[in-house]
Amino acid sequence: MASIAFYLGLPNEQRDKMKLYVKKEFLAFFNINPSEPDALPNDLFLPDMSQVDEETTYYFNQILRYSENRPNTQGPIFKWNKDIYMHLYGNYNIENKSEVMTVIKELNRLISPRRIHLVKNAKRANSFIYFGSITDYNKYSKSGLKLDGKYYGHFNILAHKQEIQRAYIFINTHDSGRKRQKHVIREEITQSLGFINDTYDYPESIFYQGYSEKTYFSEMDKKIISLLYQ
Repeated sequence: MASIAFYLGLPNEQRDKMKLYVKKEFLAFFNINPSEPDALPNDLFLPDMSQVDEETTYYFNQILRYSENRPNTQGPIFKWNKDIYMHLYGNYNIENKSEVMTVIKELNRLISPRRIHLVKNAKRANSFIYFGSITDYNKYSKSGLKLDGKYYGHFNILAHKQEIQRAYIFINTHDSGRKRQKHVIREEITQSLGFINDTYDYPESIFYQGYSEKTYFSEMDKKIISLLYQ
């Protein structure tokens, strides 16, 4: 009791120093590693790049380590470590669904052994694509995220320890034509796999930051997608 009274009577600065000292002695006595168990390296999902050419390595890092929110700071790599079950909802047509299926088929060849499955039951899904206007998306989005401004498409991922757990995708079918919608479907689905950045480096890339209506993956796109998942 006397020790507790003494401790409580100390100034805050001295009390903090005493707590650090006791913690240090406790860890040393029981041989406990003080490192944080949840601290993860940014290169947790970095593939073996030893045989990868310089250009591909550069683009891989640009698309996976940077984003609009952190354009000048290298961040962690995000990745799905389980199969993706994708659910479509909102105002989509047969052509939209057909394009989604085309993109899924191409991606499944690139991300093996992971696979993307299209599911009707939203309860089975961990990836959701909404088709419609921004106004309706803000009403019915399963993510609860509100979009402020003009978007042709948008994606949002939720991750735990850099493993992607859920993805929410928006495709604007109200303000864009058929070919533009096809491009956006391909771009947003692919970005929701962890390819979070856009750049002006390669106009032929699906990750080109400028206006584009490309409806296929460039050879560089295929390289970096395969690198992450294979």
